[in-house]
Amino acid sequence: MVDYDDVDAEVLALADSLQGADEATVAAEVDRLKALAEQITDDRSRELAVIRAGKLPELISGPQPGTSPQYWRASTLLAQVLSDHGSAADQIAHAERVKAEIGELARQAPRRESMTILRMNSTLMRLIERRRRESQDAGS
Repeated sequence: MVDYDDVDAEVLALADSLQGADEATVAAEVDRLKALAEQITDDRSRELAVIRAGKLPELISGPQPGTSPQYWRASTLLAQVLSDHGSAADQIAHAERVKAEIGELARQAPRRESMTILRMNSTLMRLIERRRRESQDAGS
């Protein structure tokens, strides 16, 4: 069964592997990913996965990185959470703390970077949700 994380993982892998690819190749991959996303049974997850698949061209070209101290601090915090190998409960707590700090950094950042910084929290939310599901599944 396909879920959002499957589509997201493919989008991220393709964002790396399709660097320099022609538009037709990228468009074909977007179509393929959208078809894959359409297989997700949960309506909200399916909708989000289709949107995520459509972002592939933007991910390949990459947004211009932020230059503010808030952007770099948020990026560092996000990387720390993603490399955390503690227990699920520790990872969730770490991600929750960083999510709050990233929200504050976004408020302090220059307007042109605030939404980019705030979007980093979507990665943290998915990590938190996944760890909670894994903890529940392990407890069942």
